[in-house]
Amino acid sequence: MKNITLSGLAGSGKTTIGRLLAEKLKYEFISVGNFSRKFAKQNFNMNINEFQQYCLKHPEIDNKIDSEFQEYCNKTGKLVIDYRLGFHFIKDALHVFLKVSETEAAKRLMKAKRISEFGNQNEQEIKQTMNKRNLEMRERFIKIYNIDFTDISNYKLVIDTDKFKNLEDITNTIISKYNSHI
Repeated sequence: MKNITLSGLAGSGKTTIGRLLAEKLKYEFISVGNFSRKFAKQNFNMNINEFQQYCLKHPEIDNKIDSEFQEYCNKTGKLVIDYRLGFHFIKDALHVFLKVSETEAAKRLMKAKRISEFGNQNEQEIKQTMNKRNLEMRERFIKIYNIDFTDISNYKLVIDTDKFKNLEDITNTIISKYNSHI
């Protein structure tokens, strides 16, 4: 295995854990979410929520992003990849799904102060926005690719991030599983 992919719902810790893993392993961290946010802003002057709504009506945009991202990831090694569809598109990788409760995800997103995505919403409003986004993303990927990224049978490792006291334990669990399959 040359790469690690991380999947999960909004607020599950994909980016935070991904960066820590990359640092520990001396790998490159890349995120399709960051790529999509930048793409949305540069090409459409939209935030990620607006862009996802746009993608519902323009699935060719999802295909373009996935195609470019997949090509890069599959030809490059030593990557930690934040990519909900990584299990489907990225070969030769440990595929990890990070679970999180709705309450914990909302708290994390509030703490992260993602103003461009959630404005100044309170925890309950963030939950509603987050749940809508997660549902729409899941439905969009089922419609476009006929795959459900929330189906945990797609992953070699599933971690309930609520049950860990610190990020170090989560990254060590992933590294241990990764090293046992190299």
